[in-house]
Amino acid sequence: MTPSIASPRASFPLAFAIAALAFSSPDAEYAMRWEPTDGGPQSASEVAYLLGLGTPTVTTFEVRYYDAPPPANAPDSARTIVRERARENGASDLIVKYRRAAPLHGTWSCPLGTAAKRAAQVDVGFGPGDSVERVYSYTCELVADSFPPSLHATPRACTIAVTRTTANGVKIEAWQLPNGRTLLEISHVAKDSRKELDKFRAMVDKLVVAGARPTLASKTRLAGQCG
Repeated sequence: MTPSIASPRASFPLAFAIAALAFSSPDAEYAMRWEPTDGGPQSASEVAYLLGLGTPTVTTFEVRYYDAPPPANAPDSARTIVRERARENGASDLIVKYRRAAPLHGTWSCPLGTAAKRAAQVDVGFGPGDSVERVYSYTCELVADSFPPSLHATPRACTIAVTRTTANGVKIEAWQLPNGRTLLEISHVAKDSRKELDKFRAMVDKLVVAGARPTLASKTRLAGQCG
């Protein structure tokens, strides 16, 4: 289980949170997920209105998860996530992501080759009871028709329709889960700092007051199971 830290208003000491920030990567993606059937805003438009985000832009795509063994050069103690994002224009983004409880010290290799885009960040997720979980992500992404044979990637049977609404630097995604339910996620990429953490928490607080019930379950766990 990935370790988590709590906010200053929860029971864990503030020093734990500050120490975690000190050893993080330069960028962070702050995120909160909830299922609207459990309460809270029911759509991206409701979220944007509640938070006063302004006029949004909307894009749609489909996500498919793949089963694949960890590549031989995968980082130690990392979970490997393989997925494809099919865009409206017909292009496909192939994505391999490694997730770890602790940051890597040193280099890491991308199994999609040297042409792939690489990114490292800390994923900061907000959960129940004002809890905050930090997971370190190392991602490579390539526009291509298929994964290389060396990855031994097998597509899962289902795809997930995703609608992404973007406004004022904030993303709101609606994932249509295989079980028929909808998952909403709000996220924002910014510096990994106490200031940005508190700014995003202010948005989370508004959503919770409106009835949203945050979950720390990952999109891979919620959307990746086809049956």
